[in-house]
Amino acid sequence: MKKLFFLITLNSILIFSCTKTTTQTIVHNDTTTIVTHDTVIVMNPDNPIVGYWIGTLTSINEPSAGELYYSFDIRSDSTIITQSQGADGNVYFNLGTWTIKDSSFTATTISTASANSGVEEILTAVYSKYYGTLSSGVWKNKNGVAGGTFKLSRIN
Repeated sequence: MKKLFFLITLNSILIFSCTKTTTQTIVHNDTTTIVTHDTVIVMNPDNPIVGYWIGTLTSINEPSAGELYYSFDIRSDSTIITQSQGADGNVYFNLGTWTIKDSSFTATTISTASANSGVEEILTAVYSKYYGTLSSGVWKNKNGVAGGTFKLSRIN
């Protein structure tokens, strides 16, 4: 906010200006933007949440299947696409949305595969922007029929 003061003398006009510096901090997902007067500083983590993540999942319903392939395509518009290998050997895709608060990652997705079309899943994990990992991941069907664990690492 600027305040201008005018002082008029017979031969000249003097203008004095006072400027109040304000700082605005904007946090969006895992990126922090700091705006001070006319300077903008954007601080991105080494491993931002937006990107492609690869790892494994396990299923409590199919423990003998062991670890199966799992990946996330986390997009900046808060959408996510997951791909997983099922214990039956098929590949499954889900679409949904995600949020992050501090290091808590959450997503809700819906299956697009004809075998389980419309099945909703809830995903939670601990996000490390330092290590580029989603650890202690838990996935479960919203209806409670299936679930398991997952762990992923950011690859780009």
